[in-house]
Formats: sequence, C-alpha cells, structure tokens
Amino acid sequence: MTGFIKCWLALVVPAFIQAALGQLTNFEVIDYPGAIRTFAYAVTRSGDVAGMYYSPDQKRHGFVVRQGKYTTFDFPGAPQTYVYDINDAGDIGGSYIDSDGRQHAFFFKDGQYTTIDFPGADMTSPGGINNRGDMAGMYWNRTGDTKMRGFLYSQGRFTSFEYPAPNLMSCMFSINDRGDMVGHWQEPGGATHGWLMKNGQGTSFDYPNAQSTMFDRGGITEDGDMVGPYIDLRGKTRGFLMGKNRSVTFEVPGSKGTFPFRMNASGRIAGHFLDAGGVAHGFVTSLRAPGGRLLTVDDDGMECPGAMRTIQEAVEASAGGETILVCPGIYAHSVRIAGPEKNGLKLIGAGAANEVVLQGDYTERDGFHLENVSSVLIRGFTVRDFGTKSTTVTEFGTGNLIYLENAHYNTIEENWLVNGDMMGIMMMDSGNNAIRRNVALVDNPSLVNCGIHMQGAKSAGNDIRGNVANGNQFAGIMIRGAGPGNFVMDNTVVSNGRFGIDVQNTNDIWIEGNRVSYGQGFWGTNPNGKQPGVGINLVNLSQATVFDNRARSNNGTDLSWDGKGENKIQSNACETSTPAGMCSQ
Repeated sequence: MTGFIKCWLALVVPAFIQAALGQLTNFEVIDYPGAIRTFAYAVTRSGDVAGMYYSPDQKRHGFVVRQGKYTTFDFPGAPQTYVYDINDAGDIGGSYIDSDGRQHAFFFKDGQYTTIDFPGADMTSPGGINNRGDMAGMYWNRTGDTKMRGFLYSQGRFTSFEYPAPNLMSCMFSINDRGDMVGHWQEPGGATHGWLMKNGQGTSFDYPNAQSTMFDRGGITEDGDMVGPYIDLRGKTRGFLMGKNRSVTFEVPGSKGTFPFRMNASGRIAGHFLDAGGVAHGFVTSLRAPGGRLLTVDDDGMECPGAMRTIQEAVEASAGGETILVCPGIYAHSVRIAGPEKNGLKLIGAGAANEVVLQGDYTERDGFHLENVSSVLIRGFTVRDFGTKSTTVTEFGTGNLIYLENAHYNTIEENWLVNGDMMGIMMMDSGNNAIRRNVALVDNPSLVNCGIHMQGAKSAGNDIRGNVANGNQFAGIMIRGAGPGNFVMDNTVVSNGRFGIDVQNTNDIWIEGNRVSYGQGFWGTNPNGKQPGVGINLVNLSQATVFDNRARSNNGTDLSWDGKGENKIQSNACETSTPAGMCSQ
C-alpha cells in the first residue's frame, strides 16, 4: 500500500467517528393492531409505551402497551382521544375532542378520568406529565386572540407562559420531576426554536445546523438530557439528543422522517417515523452515541497493524451499534450478521470500493448474509463470485452477493456487486431498507443474475434509489410478490437481459425517474434461450405509480403492462409500449 493511502486512513478514521450519527439499537416497531398509523409518545422506566393511533375510519384513539398487550384509551363519550404521556406510576396525560370540536386535556389516574381546561380557553392540550402529577401543555382560542401559549398545571393551579419575543406560538411539551419544562416557540417568519424553562428562567436554543428545532412533543429527563425532532438544512426531519456533554443526531434508516418524543431514565426513547410511503409507525429504541468502540480488520496487517484478520471475526467480537472499519484487502468467505444483538452494526470499507473486496469462489451461497437484524450499515465493498451452483444451459445457479432475510431498517449503499449467481442484492421478507448508490454488474456469459431482487409480503417500504444495474442476464431490478409502499427511483438500468425493471404481483409501488435502456433479452448460457428485452414490465399490479421514467432502445418493448389493476402510468418517455399509446416523447 502506498504512503498516500496510509495517510488517508490515518486522517479519515477520526473524522468519521466525529461526524457519525448516533446509532439506534434494540429497535422495536410499535404498530397498534389494525391501525393505519401509529404514534408512540412515551415510554416508562418499566417499559410501558403510550401513544395514539388512527383506526381505519380515520378516528384517533389513545393506547398503552404493557408487557406486549395493547389497550385502547378513549375518553368516555369523546369522538377523538389522544394519549401523550405516561408516568412511572401508570398515570396518563392526554386530550380529547368533544362533539363541538373543542379540545380538552385530561388526566387518568386510579381508573378515573379528570378533565383539565385552562380557564377561559377554547382549546387545552397537554404536552407531558411527571411523576408528581404536574402537567405541562398549551392552550389557545379558536377566535379572537388565537395565539398558542404554554401552561403549567400543578396542585390544582395554572401558570401561563409565553416566550418574551414576537411569536406565533409558545408551547410546552414535557416536564420532569424537578419541574424543568421544554417546548418550542415560533417566530412570525415561521421558524421554530427550542425553549427550556428552568428555575423560572426561559432559554431559547437551536440544534446546530437546523432550519427549525421543532421539539414537537420532545422530552427532558431528570439529568437534563433533551430529545426531540429538528429539520436539517436539506429539509429532512431527524432526531436529536442534547445533554451536558453530548450532542447527537440520529434517524431511522430508510425513513422519510424521524420524530423522537421521550427518553426514560434508562435511555429508552419513544417516537415515530415515516416509512418510505409516508406512513407513521411508532418505535422504541436505545441510542448509542458516536465515539463507541471501533474495530478494524486487515487481511494482512500491513495497512492497519493490530487489526483482526477476517470480517467475520470482527462481527462475532462486536456488539450492536459498534463500527467495523475494513481496511483495503481481499477477504474470503461469507460474512453472517444475524440476531438482534447485532442491531446497529456498521461495516464500512476504508478505501475505494474496488480496494475492499469480499471474494467468493462459488462454494458459499451468500457474500454478506443479514438475518433477523435491523439498522445495519454495509458500505463501500466490492462483493463478487458468490453462489453454490453455476448456471448451465438447463438450470439456473443460486446465490446472493448481499442477502437480507427478515432484516429491516438496514442501509446497503455504495457497494459494487460483481458476477453473482443468482442475485446481487436479495431482500426476502425484509422491509424499510435503504438500497442506494450500489452498482450491480455481471459481465460473465456463464452466469445469470438479477441486480436487485425483492420478494415476500414483509418486503414493504423499501427505498431502492440511485443504483446502477448493468449486464444482468435476467433483470436489472426484479420485484415479485412483495409488500406495499416500495419506492424504485432514479436508478440507471441499462444493457440487462430479459427485463430492465420487472414488477409482478405487487401493489402500491412507486416507480419514478429511472433510466431503463438497451435491454437485449436473455444471452449467454441462459436456459430460457433468446427472448427479447423488456424495459419496464408490469404484471398484476394495483395502486402503482409509474411516472417520468425513460425507457428506450430495448430490443423488445420499452414499457409493457398487462392492463390489470388501477394504476397511474404517465409521462414516461419511451419508443414502444404494450399496449400501444403509453409512451410520451
């Protein structure tokens, strides 16, 4: 290895650790049975979770999960109920909407509901309660002076709070047992800022590099740690944790937005996230801040002295949330990452992808094998030559360069997938994964390959974006019998075989902005023989959106749809279509 690369390694490792996101561990999704959206707002020391869900009729209901059992909390006679907090005694704070559309806070204790209204206000909503029974929240009127203001309700008395600056709203969302409160205020220009009330003094704060520090339903612990959501400079909502000696940002991998709300005394965080389809799911997790243990791997010990010699050795020695930095080299044998104890593990190639190679010899089925694991990162590897049976003129081979089974919320990015037999990236019953900026390339006529393949009802909410699939005999991207809410966007799919993008028996999928060209049909030793290439192939779909793709110069048909299902297929640039007339020039 040259001196240049050695210097680069010495510089990049500390920089990476400093810039890393906090890593979510022991990640648990909270979906109320039968709900269409679920929001988790609080988690107690004993692990009880409280929140709100939408039933299929769009009505809101409060809920609590205790020892795996879900219980609905509806204020008696109210058409809509929200639950926002639960303390360690099991007391609940929430609100309800009456038949006149007015909102009221309530406190539930010892089986009794008590309505709490700020005097003279039309609308009263709690933000949080503490173990003493104090409540923080906000109130406002529907007419006249409609400005939202914060309040504290303690021992039967109300105190009103308003941030001392021109503002549109001043809200309180959480209170700890010491009486510290946090919320946010909004300036007339629209930006929101965090607001900490401590010892009677209010302080405005912003998370670094945030457009807005929303702190919507965010929380504060006894130690003064604050968690909440913020909007970054690119407009994405992420979570943050701020304390005396730390400042960490984090997000659910593959999500469109992450909204943490409360952190309990043991560090468990409750919140919700938006999946790739924009649907809200509750979650409970722990957070491992950056700066944790870093393991290194070097096949010959030359670039990284003292490192472990194999990737699997480092995986077995690691705990969830830790980072494995793999130095340039050629590494043999499959790497297996399995079980929730490995949640949040990060495997990162330290160098260009072609310098960090996971090399098979067609005796092992998979390169990277992820099973029953979540929030894992695989970045910066070349994975090649895996599979246990080579393709012949009468039978397909089998194998996967990167395989996911019952593996959710993982990130697979910036890898090169070369000469796998049969799949480049395979997702089997695996959802909400981010598959982005990978290159799937087969240039061996004796192999058959799908660049990216997905199947199984649990394979829902995946985001396949910005990848390149080239030279794969069977298909560039193939999705068959998958779940709803998957996105296939901005991929370059060129010079593949039978299909560029093939989607069958899959509903509620979004396919947009892909380039799908020069499909040449099966070639080489493929047992199906020569069949024409189809750019985008749509079979037995419903609620699919196929929009603004460029499919040209495929030697069979650029865009093919069997006519089944209610789908939106429009503004696709192509030359030929089945049925005719679906192409926009």
